[in-house]
Amino acid sequence: MNLSPERRQLMAEAQALLCEAERRLRDLLDGVGDLEAFEVACDALNVAAVKLRLIQIELSAQEETFPEAAAQSGTARADDDDTLPPD
Repeated sequence: MNLSPERRQLMAEAQALLCEAERRLRDLLDGVGDLEAFEVACDALNVAAVKLRLIQIELSAQEETFPEAAAQSGTARADDDDTLPPD
């Protein structure tokens, strides 16, 4: 999948947020964290999810606009969407 520099940056930011959330959750499991640490972990997960969803929407729009290019680059999705619905 060819990613633009902007999408790569969003992915890097999302990955950093996921690492932060994981660290906070590990602290909680080790008995070090508190409710604030849990809230920070949840916020980090939510922001990471939004960033990744934005990339997903942009890629989907790109596929709809340029289906031939998406098929050639290997980013075309199957007809069935396997994403989970929002809570």
